[in-house]
Amino acid sequence: MKGTIRIPQCVVALFAVLLLAGCAGSPATDSSRRDVVAMPLTNTYWQLVSVAGQPVPETDREQKAHVLFLDDGRVSGFSGCNQYMGNYRVEGENLLFDSMSSTRMACPDSQTEGQLFAALAKTVGVNLEGIELRLLGEAGEELAVFEASRMK
Repeated sequence: MKGTIRIPQCVVALFAVLLLAGCAGSPATDSSRRDVVAMPLTNTYWQLVSVAGQPVPETDREQKAHVLFLDDGRVSGFSGCNQYMGNYRVEGENLLFDSMSSTRMACPDSQTEGQLFAALAKTVGVNLEGIELRLLGEAGEELAVFEASRMK
């Protein structure tokens, strides 16, 4: 036959193996990881999901415990009982809170609030991955976990 090129079967097999190897996903390129859009630290509503290693208890309050970092270095949030505000700064992987204050409403159960305020005071690091924000202590321990959420 004129114009026909014969390709040895070993070349075809090698091409198939290389093609399949290129399609295989590694943990870093797994499709479940690609679907998660990294949220920015600032101007994102971060809802508290756990503090001091414990999940935040469900509440019938409309407003949930959260934190909001503004571009100008100010931070504000709600502890589950009181509003809080102050300043923050990021230096490399370090996240530091400063000049923190809060309202002083009496609350029947302020355990989450106390744990959150203690976590903010001990925070020296941050891990921001996808929709999760983790506040870290001096030894790298997890102090609190927040999840990006739409504001209601």
